[in-house]
Amino acid sequence: MNIFSILIALLLEPYRPASVQARAFGAFDRYAQSLDDLLNSGERHHGIAAWVLAVVPLLVAAGAIYFLAGHVGAGLGWVLDVLVLTAMLDFRPVLERLASLQRDLRHAGQGAVAERLGFSPAGPAGLPEMVARAIELAVMDIHSRLLAVLFWYCVLPGPVGALLYLMAMRLNQLWGSDTRTDFGSFSRSAFFWLDWIPLRVTAFAFAIVGNFEDSLFCWRTQAAGSRSGMRLVLASAAGALGIRLGDSSSPQRLYGGLELGVGEFPDLDHLRSAEGMIWRTLVLWLIVIALLTLAAVVGG
Repeated sequence: MNIFSILIALLLEPYRPASVQARAFGAFDRYAQSLDDLLNSGERHHGIAAWVLAVVPLLVAAGAIYFLAGHVGAGLGWVLDVLVLTAMLDFRPVLERLASLQRDLRHAGQGAVAERLGFSPAGPAGLPEMVARAIELAVMDIHSRLLAVLFWYCVLPGPVGALLYLMAMRLNQLWGSDTRTDFGSFSRSAFFWLDWIPLRVTAFAFAIVGNFEDSLFCWRTQAAGSRSGMRLVLASAAGALGIRLGDSSSPQRLYGGLELGVGEFPDLDHLRSAEGMIWRTLVLWLIVIALLTLAAVVGG
C-alpha cells in the first residue's frame, strides 16, 4: 500500500488515453470468452475451473513481476503500482459524465439524454427520474471503478488486489449474469464476497461525508438483509444527500414513489451535490489510507 502511488495515479489518470483501459478489458474479455467456449457445459464445477484459469495465472504473473521489480530496486515496484492504478482507476470520467449530463439536462432538454440514461424513447422519464438515474450511475461507478479497487489495492500487495477485484467484476458481468445454467454461479459468489466489505466501507464513507443520521437510517431500514449490495450503497448515498433514489436492482423501476432515501425528489442541483459528495468521499479515503501508510512506516 502506497499513498503516493495512489495520488500520482489519480493525477495521471486524466491524461490516460481511453483506449488503454478498453484494450486491457477487451483482451481479458476475449480470454474469458475462449474459456467459456472451451469449458462451459452448464455445470458449476466447470465454472469454478474456468474462473480459476481466468484469474489465478494473471495474478501469479502480476505478483511475480511486482516481486521481481521490487527486488531489482530503482523504484520499479513503485512504478508498476502507478502504471497499473493509472490504467485501472476511473475517477475523472465518472465526474465528467455527471457534469455532461448536468449540462445536457439544463440546456439540451430531457429528451436528448433519456436514451443515454437507459430510458425508453417511447416513454420519456421526468426530470426527477433522470436526475436520480444519473446519480445512481455515478455512485455505482465510483464504487466499482475507484473505491473498491483502492480497497483491494490496500489489502493485497502491489497491483494484485486491484487486478483481482477488476477481473472478478468482469467475470461476474460476463458469466454471472447468465442464470440459465450453473456455470456462472461461482463467479457470482466470488464477486459477492469480494465486494461484501468494500460495499459497506463505501456506504459508511457516504454517511460520514453526508447526512450521517439519514444515511444510516436508510441503510438500516431500506437495505438491511438485501442480497443486492448496490442497494445498500444507493440507500446510504440517498440518505447522505437527503433525496430519494430508485432501486437499480429492481426489474420494475417504479418512480411513482422512489424506493430509497428520504426527503425530496432529486432535481438538477442535486447533481452538483452528488459530485461534491464523491469528492469528499475520495478525500476521506485518501486521509485514511495516508494514516494507515504512516502507521505501517512507524510500526515497521
